[in-house]
Amino acid sequence: MAPTRARPGRAAKRDETRGGAVTRAAKASGGPYEARNEFVIPGGDGGVVARFEEEMRAREKMAKECGATEAKLVKLKANEYAFEQKWASKEAYEAYMNTPGRRRSHLTVGVYQRLPKDKWSVPENFTPVTR
Repeated sequence: MAPTRARPGRAAKRDETRGGAVTRAAKASGGPYEARNEFVIPGGDGGVVARFEEEMRAREKMAKECGATEAKLVKLKANEYAFEQKWASKEAYEAYMNTPGRRRSHLTVGVYQRLPKDKWSVPENFTPVTR
């Protein structure tokens, strides 16, 4: 989908997201931006869980080094997680998503994601979907 460009003095009709994070668009241009991914590890394989948690710790560190005001992995239930990030702006988030380290960061086989529920969200690249 091509980006929507607003005429001077008017807001864009829809927000565009890039990368693979589930996102909520900021209400004002340049305002705070939040991204959230939800993941499930069916069966709870210990090796898969360990590799997933290790990758997410690396992403937390990378996001904070790139300017995230908050980045954390939250355990929702047994074998279910959410990765939540807060950014000063959508532009800061997009810059992070396009860093070489983040673009090379992929999750291990055995990790699934939930489909996004809002109109701005996009799923994680290369990770299969579950309900």
